[in-house]
Amino acid sequence: MASQFVFGSGKECPHEPYCLPALEEEYGLHFADFVVTDPGGPRTREALLNGNIQIGVLFTTNGYLATDRFVLLEDDRNAQPAENVIPVAHQSIGDAYPELGKVLNPLSAALTTPELTEMNRRFALDEVDAETIAREWLKEHGASAPAESASKKEGPTIVVGSGNFAESIILAEMYRQALDQAGYPTRHRQEIGNRATYLPLLESGEIDLFPEYTGSLGGWLNTLADTSGQPLSTLLPEHDLVGFEPAPAQDKNGFVVTAETAQRYDLEKISDLAKPAP
Repeated sequence: MASQFVFGSGKECPHEPYCLPALEEEYGLHFADFVVTDPGGPRTREALLNGNIQIGVLFTTNGYLATDRFVLLEDDRNAQPAENVIPVAHQSIGDAYPELGKVLNPLSAALTTPELTEMNRRFALDEVDAETIAREWLKEHGASAPAESASKKEGPTIVVGSGNFAESIILAEMYRQALDQAGYPTRHRQEIGNRATYLPLLESGEIDLFPEYTGSLGGWLNTLADTSGQPLSTLLPEHDLVGFEPAPAQDKNGFVVTAETAQRYDLEKISDLAKPAP
């Protein structure tokens, strides 16, 4: 059946280990065509709904999955790794501010997957901006002390970066606001692009801090090193990066069809795509 479906996602998906290659290697699926849309964003949703693609990638915390228009196919062969949210910084900013973990680690400890999904839903469906969502989450979790009450830190401005999707912007804004409230000089550089674009900037120190995901970042760095299975804790120092505590919250690649497509072809899990077309 997959051979009759057009697959859509961001331009990096054919090269991301846990995107299209995961479907080919773990499930043996090969699609009729691949169309560049965006990484889990509005172009992918629109392409699914208008029939330009039959399957696409939406992240598993995407707020639109709470509607009845899409079906998230079960990853029944566990092709996706654990994808815990993790703040990753350039080593130089960690050296400049050795106590960053005292701010970032409690944020990670408090962040859950349902909360992340709800923040995405508010951004996408209620049209609440990322700055407000981050501020309200911090207030709810007791991290909203005014910056005036914190001693100002002397040192370089921490440039917090975010990728080209809403969740990344929200998480980066959470980090920035929490650091600002703790007295650190901060700036948010938004919507830089995908990992192929932002990771070199993080490695060079042009960006200081970025919200990342444990599994896909580990897979990416292993691919760069032509290795497999090395833990993230080993890989990060090789790129002058440091990881803080990961959150319980996870967000994975989700392979999604419309509710109409799911009903028509009796699709519930990814392996169903290997069935012969009716």
